Amino acid sequence: MASNSKTKWRYIPFGTYSGPKNMAIDETLLNSVINGNSPNTIRFYQWNPTTASIGKHQSFSAEIDEKATKSHKIDMVRRISGGGAVLHEALGEITYAVICRLEDLPKIEKTLHNFDESISTRYKVILEALACGIEKLGMPINIGKIHCPALFTEGKKISGNAQIIRKNVLLQHGTILLKVFPERMYKILRAPVGISYTYMVKSVRSKVTGIMQQSKDTEINYENIVSVMKSGFKDVFNISLDTIPFSLEEETEIDSLIKKRYANKKWLKKYE
Repeated sequence: MASNSKTKWRYIPFGTYSGPKNMAIDETLLNSVINGNSPNTIRFYQWNPTTASIGKHQSFSAEIDEKATKSHKIDMVRRISGGGAVLHEALGEITYAVICRLEDLPKIEKTLHNFDESISTRYKVILEALACGIEKLGMPINIGKIHCPALFTEGKKISGNAQIIRKNVLLQHGTILLKVFPERMYKILRAPVGISYTYMVKSVRSKVTGIMQQSKDTEINYENIVSVMKSGFKDVFNISLDTIPFSLEEETEIDSLIKKRYANKKWLKKYE
């Protein structure tokens, strides 16, 4: 298909923000698309400081050791999406967010990857785009499920993902792991009842990895990882990306959501 027939999507410039601001940005962009103030949108971002995030309906005390977060100077935030607890290491991952009207989510008749049959079609096209992009780094990618729809390379998980749908608009965001530090992960995140810290660390080491730890290409950096993921979306979604920064109205809403929700202890500890 000719490039001038491609649908234009919005691309938010890459940025690094605190946990509360990252989640406020994602919700603001979701509202912008719902209200018709923004086209469908993709963004990539990082976290600083390191942040522990939990899913919308998770118990705070069951998932996070608050005392450990304070001693390690780690942020905490509750997402509006589902999924499990995640430790977002500063410089240890790139996170993506896709905000799209359900009617505009591309329909692909045939994928290049096999999918777990339990993964919904709404996840599949986004994971296919990510997989096709990351494979341009020379890494084989498989798509499966461990607690959530996930990407794997050589049998190890490199990405977990979560969604929310509001007024027929989808927000899907997820991690693309670069480096994994299981010892710190399970000092912050609580192990399941009856499972030891040592077991969880060993389990993560055997099942989870990061692109920079797994790849044999020592030249891989943040810029080329973002570049290949952008190209994966362009190819699979058949879109072009226009870089459009936050509007003044969006900046105001982001600040409001940080205060109202994401930096608010009542929201964080909504389910103790």
